[in-house]
Formats: sequence, C-alpha cells, structure tokens
Amino acid sequence: MIRKFGVRNFYCFKEGVEINFEFDGHVPSLVKNEQDVTSILGIKGANGSGKTNIIKALSFLKNFCCTSADSDLKSKIPFEEFAKSMDSTEFYVEFESNGCKYYYELEVTKEHVIREELYRKKSRKTLILKRELNNISFSIRELAEIGTIKLRKNASVISLFNKYNFKSEMLDLKNLNHFFHKVITNVSNRGYVDSNLDFQYLLQQYSDTSNLFNFVKNIIIEADEGIKDIEIKEIINEDGEKVYFPIFLHEASEQGFFLTLNEESSGTKRIFEKMIWYWTVLEAGGVLAIDEFDIHLHAMVLPSILNLFLNNESNPYGAQFIFTAHNTEIIDCLGKYRTILVNKEENESYCYRLDEIPGSMIRNDRPITPLYLEGKIGGIPSNLANDKEAEFHGRI
Repeated sequence: MIRKFGVRNFYCFKEGVEINFEFDGHVPSLVKNEQDVTSILGIKGANGSGKTNIIKALSFLKNFCCTSADSDLKSKIPFEEFAKSMDSTEFYVEFESNGCKYYYELEVTKEHVIREELYRKKSRKTLILKRELNNISFSIRELAEIGTIKLRKNASVISLFNKYNFKSEMLDLKNLNHFFHKVITNVSNRGYVDSNLDFQYLLQQYSDTSNLFNFVKNIIIEADEGIKDIEIKEIINEDGEKVYFPIFLHEASEQGFFLTLNEESSGTKRIFEKMIWYWTVLEAGGVLAIDEFDIHLHAMVLPSILNLFLNNESNPYGAQFIFTAHNTEIIDCLGKYRTILVNKEENESYCYRLDEIPGSMIRNDRPITPLYLEGKIGGIPSNLANDKEAEFHGRI
C-alpha cells in the first residue's frame, strides 16, 4: 500500500511533485471509511499537462526495482530529465509491505545510480541500507550480505533479490520486491501501452478460474443490459491444440441469440480484456496504475469500478487504484480528497490534491465539475474553460 510518492526533475516535472494517498485529520469520517490512506486517486488535467508522467514515475520505480539487475551492462537508465537537464533525478516512495512501513529514496542520472536509501518507519525513520555509487556505505546486520556483491551502476539494489540466492533471509529486500511486483501499470517509459497479454492465455485463465470469470462477467452484465450471460467455449484445432473463444448471450423479444467478442461494442471488449488487471490487484492487495482508465468505457460504468476499491468487501486486502481519465464528471465521484489536478505553465508541470486548495469553494457534498469547467480550480486551459462550461450545461 502506497502512502505517498514523489519525483523531481522527471519529464515535465522540474520541481518536486508529491502524490499523497494519506488522509489527514480534516477528512470526514464518512470519506475515510475507517482508513487513513485512500484506495483510489484520480488524476485530471488538460491534454499534455503531464498526467501520464505521474503514472510513468510509479512505473519507472516498479521496473527499476524489479528488473534493472537483468538489463544490459551498457544500458542507460530509461527516463528523461526535465528539459534535458544535467541535474540528477530523485524519487521517493513511502509504503507498507507485509505489515512493515518503508521509505525508499533513489537518486539517478541516465548513466548511473548516485544514491539509494532504505528506511524502516515506525515512530520515526530508521536507516537500514544506504548505497552510494557502487558501494554499500551502510547496512544493518540483516542486509550485510549485499556488501559482498559487486554492484552495477545502472541497477537497483532492490532488484538483486531476484538475481542472487542469498544465504540470509533478506526480509526487507523481500518485502520491497514483493511490493513493487504487485504494481500493475499500462505505462512504460515511452508512455501508454496496451495490454500485451496473450488472448488465448487470458481465455484459459477465465476458463480455469471461476472466481475471476464470474468477476468479469458480473461487471460486463452490469455495464451492458443486453448481455444475459457469457460462456467460454473450447475446440481442438488441426494441430490438436485446445483453442478457447467467448460467446455472449443476448435476448431480444424473449428470444436468445449469441454474439462473438468481435461483434460486441468496444466498451464490452475493453472490459473483457482488461478486468483481469483489476481482479489480480484486488485479490493480491497490490497497486493498479492506469493511464486513460475511461477510454472506450461508458461513463455509467466508471463509478462501479471505483466502488470495487472503495468497498471493504470487494477490496479486503487494501488494493489501490491510481489513474488518469478524460471523463470530467468522474471528479464528482472522487470528491476533493481523491482528485489530483495537473497544470502546466511555460512547459513545467505541477499538481495538487483538491483539498489543498484553501477556502470553502470546494465542498465534498456539492458537485465539483462546474467549478472545474469554469476554470476556477485549474486543470484545464483557461481558453477552453468557457467552451467546456457551455458544453456541460448543454447536457444537463
């Protein structure tokens, strides 16, 4: 579970930006739902404002801490500094894993790691590991074995957990590795990427895992009233291999008929192909970081998906969902404590959670969308605010 993360000198973010999942003492108990950390955060902003780069920062940390030890020795660390700056880039993330609280800091250039620091957090931060360039300058006894390994300049210490068979338990490295492996995202260092999950593998998972398939089926039936049931069929092809395919039962004038996935709407296709991400994270208690969450999905479906993370019954392990979206009205579902707005001025981006805006203009018991469309709270180019406001009022 993430409590907060931040980055400096990363793509369009020059100064430090922090994404905070924590609720403070001013958040109403009805919003908190007995939690001190939110399970969802939505990111809004104009096109090109830098929304995707927030997800990209989390994606970078996941990949660097999990797989960088497997990269080529001569590979550059895959990110871009702000405006080709020569300064180093800094990341941090505070999180919980297997009941322990951690704080991780990373300072890098595209050529090498400058510094990594790992802290345990109880009443205060306690340093347990520090790496400076290619040397371990400090470690607690339980992590001392790392000091015997020759470090690579373009790889994280955390990624070593998968690379070596340590004699020691390395519980803290294990907890960090476990946390980062449970982050699922559709963003790489190049931006948005679609799912590369093999479709036959996906169908086999649906066929073999009834809980997963029922989860996906219920979401689709709720989203499309014309669909009454879904089945996974199988045939044996000419090579003797088992091939799966889905069929969708519809009803019209009390008569049933089946359609293939190719005949279904783009929204149904997207739900069918992507909901395995949501189920996996909810089942494991991980983090789902999705760019363009609402693409091809009807606006009426979005709150149902958000509620999967807000409901303690459907989210018993504290899974979190952070996403960008184009849909405007979703702000009213999120409220001011779960909405991040991103602005850009002179090609430099900055962001804030709506409850950081002083005064009483934004209230959680009133629609926020009109304020957003009027350009009163940011996150939208001022020259478009009036057009958006007129469009919104034309729909209601």
